[in-house]
Amino acid sequence: MRHFFGTAPDLRTSTVYAIVTRLALALPLCLATAAYADKAPPDEAMKFDYAKTDSVPAMSGGVVRKPRCCDVSEWKLTSPTAGGSSEVELTVVAPLSKGKHPTVLWLHREGADVRRAMFVQEAETLAASGIASLLVELPFKQPYVHRADDNAGDADVIRNAVIDARRAIDWAATRPEFNVEKLAVVGQRYGAWAAALLVGVDARVAAAVLMSPPGKPSGWLQVTEQPKAKAFRDSFDKANWVAYLSAIEPLDPEKWIKYAAPAKLHFQFASSDAWVQTLEQVDLYRAATLPKSRQMFDSDELLNDEAKKDRQVWLKATLTGK
Repeated sequence: MRHFFGTAPDLRTSTVYAIVTRLALALPLCLATAAYADKAPPDEAMKFDYAKTDSVPAMSGGVVRKPRCCDVSEWKLTSPTAGGSSEVELTVVAPLSKGKHPTVLWLHREGADVRRAMFVQEAETLAASGIASLLVELPFKQPYVHRADDNAGDADVIRNAVIDARRAIDWAATRPEFNVEKLAVVGQRYGAWAAALLVGVDARVAAAVLMSPPGKPSGWLQVTEQPKAKAFRDSFDKANWVAYLSAIEPLDPEKWIKYAAPAKLHFQFASSDAWVQTLEQVDLYRAATLPKSRQMFDSDELLNDEAKKDRQVWLKATLTGK
């Protein structure tokens, strides 16, 4: 069952959850950030600067045509990130019709076995409605792994993911099939983290769907009892743990989503998210600029088929008006 954010399922045994949910409902929406705040100030946005060029060299891996659907092709772009991968790998799903199409940039979640292909089916469905997609392969395969010689590891990974996504937009702007004036980004978990930063810093992004987004990882990691995250925290000595938190704290999504306007935002939250707590969801939504909307799904953080239908409807309405 889908329900508006803050509306608890019919049967809830957790007293804590019930109390927190009532508090969430009590928060007036009028406390939301003003609708048209500026994008991030230059001294903040420079965190995601990179060497921009008039052209973006790209190598194609060929095209597969799917009748009555789309052309699917693979591409490799030269990455502008320092210390990251030397290439940005993309899957492009383009409608068969000619002309420039509204475009969705897909940013996958973290995980060693996760690939950009997780979004291909959704991209193909949108192609039938005249919407193109760019599926970006991102660098965060193994988050929450203690790198003894690199306490800024996860911060650098998130920063590089944002820069690689911006590079993909640069390339799309040179191509005849993409209309980057009608550009949305969809991200899940770490991908949603990167998407929240991207929409706060890059004015080309007109809309964003944030799937199970974290709000304040630097705070949550200090208190969570989630087994994997707790083990990660316990693997540090005190000095290195402070260094790690200091590296990711400036990149907390809650700090950047306040610069999203005038982009439209749609949040998809999970009622049983093991990684993001209810108050963190509330604070992130409150920090976001208008226009914004939100839905809660009875699911874990990976969301469900109902959430998939919800974002398809939202993207079509937002990008095509249908």
